[in-house]
Amino acid sequence: RTSSLLAVRPQRTDMAVKMTRRITQETFDECVQGNIDDFEMEPDEAVEEAVKEFELQGVDLSQIDKTYAGPDGRGEHPAAAAARAHDAAVEEGDLRGIADTARALRECVYGEGATPGWGSACVGAGAVQACWRACERVADGAAGASSDDVADAMQTLALVLSCDEGRDTFVSLRHPMNFVDALWPAFASTHPKSVAECAAVVAAACTRNEACKGAFIKAGVETPLVAVLVDAASDARALRHACAAVKALTTGDDLREPASGAFTHARAFAEAGAASALCVSLTRVDASEDPGLCASLAAALKHVAVNDDICKEIAERGGVARLLELLPASCAAGDVKLARACAACLRQLAGSDGNKSLIVNAGGLAVLTHVVNVFGARAGDATCGDADANRFHSVQEQCVGCLAALLLKNPEGAARCGAEGVFEPVVDAMSRARAHKGLQRQCAMFLRNAVVRTPKNVPLILNNTDAEALLRLSKKNHPKECVDVASAAMRDLGCDNYNEGWRPTTAVMGADGVVRTPEELGDEPVGVNGPIPEDDE
Repeated sequence: RTSSLLAVRPQRTDMAVKMTRRITQETFDECVQGNIDDFEMEPDEAVEEAVKEFELQGVDLSQIDKTYAGPDGRGEHPAAAAARAHDAAVEEGDLRGIADTARALRECVYGEGATPGWGSACVGAGAVQACWRACERVADGAAGASSDDVADAMQTLALVLSCDEGRDTFVSLRHPMNFVDALWPAFASTHPKSVAECAAVVAAACTRNEACKGAFIKAGVETPLVAVLVDAASDARALRHACAAVKALTTGDDLREPASGAFTHARAFAEAGAASALCVSLTRVDASEDPGLCASLAAALKHVAVNDDICKEIAERGGVARLLELLPASCAAGDVKLARACAACLRQLAGSDGNKSLIVNAGGLAVLTHVVNVFGARAGDATCGDADANRFHSVQEQCVGCLAALLLKNPEGAARCGAEGVFEPVVDAMSRARAHKGLQRQCAMFLRNAVVRTPKNVPLILNNTDAEALLRLSKKNHPKECVDVASAAMRDLGCDNYNEGWRPTTAVMGADGVVRTPEELGDEPVGVNGPIPEDDE
């Protein structure tokens, strides 16, 4: 069984585990030309074969221009030309020229003007070095740079760092340490509003780059970021970028690395006072005026809450109470993003044994059930499209996941669920969202936790709901996601043939006390009374 402490530790994002390779535009064009020269293919066929070849090798072609370049090649990429022009303007030192070339470079890497391959092209032309020198120049108080000059330079650097090549170059030049030690303090002293751009640069540099995350934490970036969160004068933009930076630093999203330092980074933020600062900011911001900022703060708070002590600190600082206030407000406003962020954060905090009774006694069961009902009704509306219904179900998934966490090793909480009529809304959500894998899995986990230490809940569930039939259906519809948890729920509910559909991969002891290997078990699982018969269909 999963311990509550492990339940609050950060996990690597659910992505493909296969490492993704990248190639340059020149390599792709050479392959296409080789297909034409060596195999006498037509250009379209040559491009198609090149794409297939690279995709079979696991190469990411998202930033590659997949058209035929022609026998003379494509010439210089527009982003490379813009990078060289920006580098030249920085060398000259004219602030107007720096601003103009920075604008041209931004147009080549962002928005409608961005073309595939801009990352390798502009970084290869020295964009990272040019943008860094531009930031150093405008940071010099003697240069007479305006706030707009500072914003332009920092925004351009952040955009260049939005590609893998830019981030890799940035950390290889050891800029994270210099950024925290020199640039950030210089900007904060001369242009206080520029801290928003500073945080945005950190967020861009640390996205999907474990080396950058580690370098920034080693440089102590958590201190200025927490200062932004603590400062009552920080505007919404600065807070939003600071939250993005916190999330980027505490997320294990770099598939090139076998391990992540997200847990260590989150603890560093907590030691710097991030948990308390986020709670204060979350309480200070009016959700009716800026619900998006409240959602960002709640999401950042979730990323920081990685162990029992931090979760308890957040509860003591009023984080739980504030989240329970925001959830009903998000329902009234119909704000899916805010509701999902608050429910996810509360779910993380519910993983701490010390917070379970606090949340239950504060009316958490009623609040979560209300949110499940409201968004379930909206998803079931005849005018609701599939995309919106999926978003509504994602809110329900977080709420039911929170309920499941509250009941884990908490028989008193499970008893309260029975007394407050929580089972029917959860099973109803399971019935209405049969195609939503995440919600089906969380409902199964909730039902299992509700009865494993509270047997008196079994008849309340089996006699008043269609839980057993829905658990069997979830195993059939979503075997990968639900076979394990639904089987466990059915076992603790006392259902017959609870392990139907389960395919063991290791030796298992059956109900008769005999240990059998998967080969001995055969294709069909063994129940209490022998092999389980086929369904009658």
